[in-house]
Amino acid sequence: MNDHELDRLLARANPFGDDSVRHLPAGAAASDLLEEIVTTTAPTPELRPNRRRRVIVLVAAAAAIVVALTGVFFPRGNPAAPTSAYAAEVRAIAEANQRLLVDAPGWKVSRVDEFTADLGEMTFAKGNQRLDVFWRPADQYQTYFDDRAHDNTHQPIELLGQAGTIFRYGDTTDFTTILKPKGKNFLEIRTDVGSEAAYRTLIGKLKPVGVEEWLDALPASAVKPADNKKTVDAMLADLPKPDGFDAAGLYQQTVGDRYQVGARVSGAVSCAWLDQWTAAKKSGDKTKVAEAVAAMKTSHNWPILKEMAKDGDYPRILWEFADDIAKDQAPVGYADGLGCK
Repeated sequence: MNDHELDRLLARANPFGDDSVRHLPAGAAASDLLEEIVTTTAPTPELRPNRRRRVIVLVAAAAAIVVALTGVFFPRGNPAAPTSAYAAEVRAIAEANQRLLVDAPGWKVSRVDEFTADLGEMTFAKGNQRLDVFWRPADQYQTYFDDRAHDNTHQPIELLGQAGTIFRYGDTTDFTTILKPKGKNFLEIRTDVGSEAAYRTLIGKLKPVGVEEWLDALPASAVKPADNKKTVDAMLADLPKPDGFDAAGLYQQTVGDRYQVGARVSGAVSCAWLDQWTAAKKSGDKTKVAEAVAAMKTSHNWPILKEMAKDGDYPRILWEFADDIAKDQAPVGYADGLGCK
């Protein structure tokens, strides 16, 4: 895994915590609506490449990816569709953000992640090329700026009518730009397209668009939050759950993607089994230990993990913990690695 891929995973760390909804848009209607959506904790800033901890955290939220989500918006032209083809909660989030598209042939939105009003990311793709755009809470601007500035060359840039700073990671052709906060969030735009000139040309193609145009550009797999419970239940049906497993916390009305939901579901079940194994080892309960080992062995055949394995490393990390306990080894770091709560 290269640094760019790790950044993406780390940026998606635990997007379904407690804080972000408290920073939602100023409009009362949007705030009231999003207060009911799952609360989110802004992710810890990705560390510099030379300081990163090689642990993959829960992608509940970010961090990889749009795999098919669990439903689609009403298509335009459908007689059942409302005046706007998009649900109110989706529009509220879109209206709160700086909506960008790449105005260049062949570039399309390939991934939407951590889709909330002040926290999220999306990837534009053309062939093998990728351009990642992140929006983050304004109060995290200085933290990210200082991190990117450490040991990396940087210079001012004017982009999208905003002042910003372009950073180069070491001696690579990996560049990122951080724009100063606008409203409740700020943007970071990162890619490696072979040279600084190519990077500047590409980001210069970013253009602000209206809500409808931006939502129309999202992958067809984007879904309404109302579909979350149905998807979670379908995923859980294939997984062995320990006694007393509570799925209530998984029913989070957030706009995201299937990879995130899969990580949240498989992670919650795995955390419960690994917690049981850990407690049983301490108490000497061999029956509970064996039960957890047997359950986690089946994770190699969980349909959702097989699906996710084509798009990210979360399944591989989970399987490593399953293999650890199968060998009677402690699953060191599983709570952080899987985002256990």
